[in-house]
Amino acid sequence: MTNLKTLKLLSISLLLVIILSSCSPLSSVISPTPTIDQNLAGNIAEMTLQVNPTAKPSESILQLSTATAPAPPTPTPPNTPVWSAYNYTCELVSGGSNMTMNLNWFDRSDNEESYIVYRNKQVIATLPPNSTSYVDVAFVAPGKTLSYYVEAFNNAWQTNTSTITYGCQ
Repeated sequence: MTNLKTLKLLSISLLLVIILSSCSPLSSVISPTPTIDQNLAGNIAEMTLQVNPTAKPSESILQLSTATAPAPPTPTPPNTPVWSAYNYTCELVSGGSNMTMNLNWFDRSDNEESYIVYRNKQVIATLPPNSTSYVDVAFVAPGKTLSYYVEAFNNAWQTNTSTITYGCQ
């Protein structure tokens, strides 16, 4: 679809140049103007108009060339963080308990942009690269549990620890 648009644009441009060239005196000089259109696939179409000041307007040459831009490097996912330790304590409060969860993991990646900590599938913290721990304090109703996991994140990928689930009795 983009190539068709490019060809239409080039055809219209060529027609306009031919019309303008035929209206100009032969002694005038037309400056070449390159037009570059880059589509999403990385192909570049380039139109070059070469004009000989002594040639007739119909002798102008239009060249169309296509070059392929180099593909961007393939991003790699960060290594999956792995739990090194986790433990929790519960403090009884009115209507339930306050759980203090200490989360520790191994930073096994060298290309993460951040670590994201989740509680019950909701983001509770975004930590800088190379982080290895987080402490969360949350209310837990009687008979309920809390689930945690940590995600290593970079611009192209996310990988996460296994989920751990605990509750206060």
